[in-house]
Amino acid sequence: MKTLTNTSLVLFALTASAQNDFSKYKWRNRIVVFSTTSLETESFVNHWQHMKNSTKKIEDRNILLFVLAKGRLYDKDLKVVSGFQVGPLRQKYQIPNTYEGITLIGKDGGVKFQKTFPLDVKIIFETIDQMPMRKSEMRENIDD
Repeated sequence: MKTLTNTSLVLFALTASAQNDFSKYKWRNRIVVFSTTSLETESFVNHWQHMKNSTKKIEDRNILLFVLAKGRLYDKDLKVVSGFQVGPLRQKYQIPNTYEGITLIGKDGGVKFQKTFPLDVKIIFETIDQMPMRKSEMRENIDD
């Protein structure tokens, strides 16, 4: 009985600590989530490579990249990120399991833009640059 109780406590602690959203990045980062049914689809690979080649633009806009695929969350290096519950994450940001595209989440934690593939990734940067918070950031950087 003691073992069952300890196991239950451990499982509860693991579940309680799992993330259902990207709130730990709120007000610090913008999130771009690529969603695909497979990391090997040509459409995903092309869009992902184009985005990854925009390092300076990503850094300037405080963007973190993630991928939802195969029931898992991956980081910018396509390594599995632990501590996230994918189902609630998809539900919160309205990203269906079969969705092939990107979702932009602003620093305030809200979905700002969602577009299916194919898309020109420049539209992500253009969308961010039109946001009031980003405009303020750009003005502050001019003064530096």
